[in-house]
Amino acid sequence: MPLETPSDGLDLAAMRAASDAVEVAAARARAGVIRDRLEPALAAMPPPLRQALDPLLDRLIEEIGRADARAEAARQAATEARRSRGDWLRIDPLAHIPEDRATPPAPPPGRYEAWADSPDFAGFGWHAAEGKGPGSWRWSGLTAAASVIVPELGPGSVALELDLEVPWGLPFDPDAVTVLANGEPLELLARIDGSRATLAATWDGTGSAGASIGLVILAPVLGNPRSSDARKLGIGFRRVSAARV
Repeated sequence: MPLETPSDGLDLAAMRAASDAVEVAAARARAGVIRDRLEPALAAMPPPLRQALDPLLDRLIEEIGRADARAEAARQAATEARRSRGDWLRIDPLAHIPEDRATPPAPPPGRYEAWADSPDFAGFGWHAAEGKGPGSWRWSGLTAAASVIVPELGPGSVALELDLEVPWGLPFDPDAVTVLANGEPLELLARIDGSRATLAATWDGTGSAGASIGLVILAPVLGNPRSSDARKLGIGFRRVSAARV
């Protein structure tokens, strides 16, 4: 008695017939392309010769089309076989995460403050921080301008404060200092105490979220007038604060 196994509804004969039909269709399509390419040459032949050769040419074109289709199928199969595991596993996970599981990003903070030695201080053109906490500072002078980056606080106006210091104990001259916020010069209100000053300004910001604030400080680089030390230092930075208005 022959052993019978459940087919789980799979009609293997029908699947084989479908595969054969696909092969025949591919061969017919390739033969059609070949016939179209040969048509100009065949049209130039004398009609009696064309009629005599047509049956043989049709059979030859069909065989060539069948062989061409099989060769193309083999080429595609070889290409698939050469794919690396990484190619097969290159799946975009975001397309498979339900939207209702996505966690909305945290809203930007309403206020930001950083000292010269704060771990999240970001800027360019500064020497290393000296001192600790509220008593720390950084001298500029490495480049023609120095910058401080304030992270995004959301759309709208921002109130800014910068605590700066002139090197060598020289008096602070507010007219010698310019501060740009994302390329826009700020109108500064200065509270001066000897060589130190707190500069306050309001930046109108933008109507869109997602952008940090780049503060660029332009100030002279000065040498020590009371010493023969050849070093020169730019403006000193102590603190920055920013708050959404």
